[in-house]
Formats: sequence, structure tokens, C-alpha cells
Amino acid sequence: MPKDAVVEEFARLVRALKTRDGRSYEALGRRLSVSASTLHRYCSGATVPEEFAVVDRLALLCGADEGERRALEVAWTRADGARRPPAPESRAKPASGAGAKRASEPGP
Repeated sequence: MPKDAVVEEFARLVRALKTRDGRSYEALGRRLSVSASTLHRYCSGATVPEEFAVVDRLALLCGADEGERRALEVAWTRADGARRPPAPESRAKPASGAGAKRASEPGP
């Protein structure tokens, strides 16, 4: 699944919870200890929370059942992976040790 689609799926689930709750971004954000603008960015897909805890608190506050919470966690895990830059590839190091010949060493 493309990066944007993964993040949008996560945002769709968060928006559904927010809509179900009916509170404003500000009121809901206060209950979750996040700013209204941060909650809005989660719902729009502009950003993905670094930790699942805030998302889980939102799910609990909005009355999500266990299945919904699991689906939300799976979507967050995928979206979190999509937002992180890929790990740098390890480069092969030149041979070293007793058998390695240095360029500065004279040949036999």
C-alpha cells in the first residue's frame, strides 16, 4: 500500500472516532492532553503521532470496542512506519586485518 494511502487510512479511522464523539477539536484535545491543532493534524493525515498511547486514549474516550482499537493500532503501526525515513543501508567495509594489503605498502 502506498505511503499516502496508509496514512490516509489511519487518519480516516481517527476522524471517525472524532466524529462519533461529537466534541470540538479543542474540547477533545483537552481531554487527551494534546492541542486542538495537533488533533486536527492527526485527523487530516498531516501527521502521525509518534506514540500509540494518545490514539488509544482517543479510542477509549470515544467508546471504541476492542476490534476497533486493534484495527486502529494496526493502521497506526503502518502509518508510523510510512512516516519514518528508511534506515540507512550499511555499506560494505573494505577488507581489513592481517591478510589485507594497504595501497601504501610496496608489492612483493
